[in-house]
Amino acid sequence: MFRKKTEKTRDKIEDIDLMEELEYYHKPVRKKGIDHRILMGGAVALVAVIGILLSPVFAAKHIDANGNSHYSVGQLCEKIGLSEGDNILFFGKGKAAQLLEQDPYIADAKISCRVPDTIVIDVIERKVRGYVPYMGAYLYIDEEGRVLDVQDACRDALPMVKGLKFDSFTKGEIIPVENPEALSVVLHFSQMMEKYELLDLVVEIDVSNAENVYAYVNQVQIILGNIENGDTKIRYMAEIMKTIPEEDRGTLDLSELDKPNGMVVFRYLT
Repeated sequence: MFRKKTEKTRDKIEDIDLMEELEYYHKPVRKKGIDHRILMGGAVALVAVIGILLSPVFAAKHIDANGNSHYSVGQLCEKIGLSEGDNILFFGKGKAAQLLEQDPYIADAKISCRVPDTIVIDVIERKVRGYVPYMGAYLYIDEEGRVLDVQDACRDALPMVKGLKFDSFTKGEIIPVENPEALSVVLHFSQMMEKYELLDLVVEIDVSNAENVYAYVNQVQIILGNIENGDTKIRYMAEIMKTIPEEDRGTLDLSELDKPNGMVVFRYLT
């Protein structure tokens, strides 16, 4: 009896040991990694994409510009270092637009591309509205009084402005005048002169006294007075000056148009 029990107990113990070994035995887990074939395929695809992007398919064949009148397309391209054949996708469009906006004549610029081979340059240009004599040269100013250029001669028939008081200026900045009310008068009259198509006349404006402004067209002195009713005064000036021969000399007084039933008087000089 005792012997049999011992054998059974031993068999039971062996069975327990076997189960414990089976329980704690784990098959080594194989670490998962990226398949080399996937890596190779991705690399090939990336190289192919880069090759396509850099291919002549995206080389600039057409360069268009909108809103430009002062600068030609070629001049705009020269300013930003753009040439036909440049890749339209990798060309630094943002930086190029910033370069253009550093030019006094360009108020805003945007550069975009049209796939597959076109770059478009959109600009908003500032316009020259008048000239200010300065130390033997002429400052080209826009409607805000900003200096766009400095030249030895006047390019177009625009108002010549006299009477602004300033000691210095910075190209691309508004003239720091001591009499800002005079500058406001100049800019207002300049806009009205464009409105009534007087820009084909050589007009000189004297704003030394903003309350008593003078204009000169050909050999006629025009008394404008102050800026009040400026639109009406310039309209009358445009209509009357078309009827006065260039060789005639005289004075055209429009200052009374500030008043109700004001009269327009022209006096010939003999």
